[in-house]
Amino acid sequence: MNEHNGIGRQTSLYGFIAEEAQQNRLSVSMNRLFKAAGDDAMMIPMNIREDDFYFTLSNMRDAQLSATFIGPEYQKNASEMVDTQSDLSTKCGACDIVMVKDKQLVGDFIAIQSLFELLDEKGVKKVAVIGAGALAKAIALAPSDYELFFYHEYIESLMQMNERVEIDINRLSSGCDFSGYDAVIDASTIESLAMVVKLPALCIDLKNTKQLSALRLRASELGSEYIGYEVQLERLTQNAYNYIKNS
Repeated sequence: MNEHNGIGRQTSLYGFIAEEAQQNRLSVSMNRLFKAAGDDAMMIPMNIREDDFYFTLSNMRDAQLSATFIGPEYQKNASEMVDTQSDLSTKCGACDIVMVKDKQLVGDFIAIQSLFELLDEKGVKKVAVIGAGALAKAIALAPSDYELFFYHEYIESLMQMNERVEIDINRLSSGCDFSGYDAVIDASTIESLAMVVKLPALCIDLKNTKQLSALRLRASELGSEYIGYEVQLERLTQNAYNYIKNS
């Protein structure tokens, strides 16, 4: 941000599009990085309803915004709207960042980097992943040395994932024991993990404190460490900052 904490003609503008963007600390965290680096840049939180998302993102081609970050609820829609996107974004069917280059929308999916950095920091090797959505697909598709095992209530969802990348498929069912893993990542929207009887020492997801997190609740009940969005925010923001600075 510039020294006046305002927007000038030369200010690089970035957006954060979500249903409740102003309640997410991403913009505040990013603006602190801009200010600390002396960048004349600012991120603006944009509360956008589902009905207005297409119009808002499409108009970015002619707007002053250099890029926008996309909330989880709109990441699939963004992937369907961009002009080009990274290979990972194409394969997992989601974009969590959209850059504007020559009036073209260019999508990518970068949250996976922060998760992998956290796993490396914790010395994790063997990971159980719950889910079959975009984040789960990205974990499966991104190059890594982890032993990955995927779980879902409906095995058919994992079988669809297996058409793109070979994965170890497991049903999430009553009496499920995750204690043999170094960590479990919940990349799903599941509302209850009551069927899980044991958890590993480390439990991770990207849910914020205002979102329902079945893993956060079960980790509390079973005495495992839980790491959610707020704990990872600084790392997520730094990686996002590095991405836009290097693009």
